[in-house]
Amino acid sequence: MMALFVPRSILRVRFTVLLLLAAPLCACNPIDQRTFDAQAGRPPKTAAPPLPTPTPEKPAFLQIAGGTPEQDYGPAVEKATKLALSRKTNILFIVQGMAPMQKTPEAETQSLQHLTQTLVNPVASHILAAGARPIQLEMRVGSNPTLQSDMVRIYVR
Repeated sequence: MMALFVPRSILRVRFTVLLLLAAPLCACNPIDQRTFDAQAGRPPKTAAPPLPTPTPEKPAFLQIAGGTPEQDYGPAVEKATKLALSRKTNILFIVQGMAPMQKTPEAETQSLQHLTQTLVNPVASHILAAGARPIQLEMRVGSNPTLQSDMVRIYVR
């Protein structure tokens, strides 16, 4: 049997040709999912939430300033309550009393108690006298630093 004998110069030539043909392939990027979508495999970027815009305060159904005589606001409250009940029988009346801020917690407590006795409770009694059920009445009192005098606002829902 005869062994194949290839001279070294031919092997060098073949090896050089093979290197020259393979060299351009080393410079290529392999095809992967980023070839078609540059954002593939990266976590999504979330936009910052927009800053909340201040919502305007809902207008009150009725507003009664402190110091108003009961004979002035009583009939108006009863008339408005009857009108609201005629349009929606299961309406909720939210009576919100607000007083100006006081310097001490004790003074604020006294102010809120006085507001409740002189303005919030009489307004609530006029709403009940007009035909609203007690379950349809929600009462709140609080202080507001922007106010100069007591007031009651009636909201409906």
